[in-house]
Amino acid sequence: MRVLYSFKIYLAILSALVLTFNSFMTSILVFTFANVMLMFYTAFLSKGVTRKIIIFISYSFVMIVQLCFCVFMMENELSRSIILASYLLLGLSFYLNNLLTMNLEDFYIFSSVEKSNILSFDKIEDFNKFLAQKKQILHSSRQLLTREIIEEVIANVRRNSSFSYINQGSLNEEYFEKLQETLADEYVYIVISDTGTPISKVMALGTKKPYNHASIAFDKKLVTLVSYNGGEWINPPGLNAEMVEYLLKKDESSIYVYKLKVNREQKQKMIDKIAEINKKGSAYNMIGLVTKQSYKPNIMYCSQFVYKLLEHAGATYFKANPDDVRPTDLIELDYDRKLELDYKIVFDRF
Repeated sequence: MRVLYSFKIYLAILSALVLTFNSFMTSILVFTFANVMLMFYTAFLSKGVTRKIIIFISYSFVMIVQLCFCVFMMENELSRSIILASYLLLGLSFYLNNLLTMNLEDFYIFSSVEKSNILSFDKIEDFNKFLAQKKQILHSSRQLLTREIIEEVIANVRRNSSFSYINQGSLNEEYFEKLQETLADEYVYIVISDTGTPISKVMALGTKKPYNHASIAFDKKLVTLVSYNGGEWINPPGLNAEMVEYLLKKDESSIYVYKLKVNREQKQKMIDKIAEINKKGSAYNMIGLVTKQSYKPNIMYCSQFVYKLLEHAGATYFKANPDDVRPTDLIELDYDRKLELDYKIVFDRF
């Protein structure tokens, strides 16, 4: 079931990414592909011929509405309202999946009398919790997916390239001098954060975890903090230095700093690798968040970069495919307790 749920999340992200091209043809392809895949996905999870027929009719109707929208609204120049409406229509397909996969037979109050002769208040309570959970998800989505956030996410996606290097030389000589000064420190510092950026908020809806960014530093004060990120609209997306202020953008946000013991040789290998990437070029692996693949060696996302950097130096503390590593995996998969929580920073405006 977890694999099937991940499939739906990846399908949603991929569909949203392709939809950012905002053209008549790509919109038709996205709506058609997403609905067909969701139709088969929902039918696979459902039992009974009647329910499968309902699924087919429902998705056919939604797809007709979406295609009519493309034909009548997307032939000319697209306004922001039209673009926003296209994303809402795409979301309708995924919301329909949630409606059609609700298994109400799991709750007593919807089951037949033959199954039980006694009213189960536990079942009623379970159903109330189920409704509350769905209501909370819907409420969170409404708060998150505002017009401003959607527009900013689209703008960020357009800045990225998952097939060619667009960031080169963003780290200067002064930064590498600071890296060399850290060789006496026998630790590297892995930082997990909730940056509060629109993209991290959207990712949190899928991962259901607030901490969706990973960085690495070579000094305790995080002066040498570095990762793959969007460049803060200063540098192109890819390998960029970071500041703690960048990671603490919203009220009550926090970052966790863990330290990992390494030797001088391992640390130098990591520094040399960063210099190599900085020289050859890099890009943020936006599509890789969905496809779990990198089309060039230096096209990565944050946790992928941190893990591969540790792997290059022989300093990994768990085995995994770098393409599959999420930020929280860097902490949660430390079964041998190689990491030590060094400190936590909490941002409080007041």
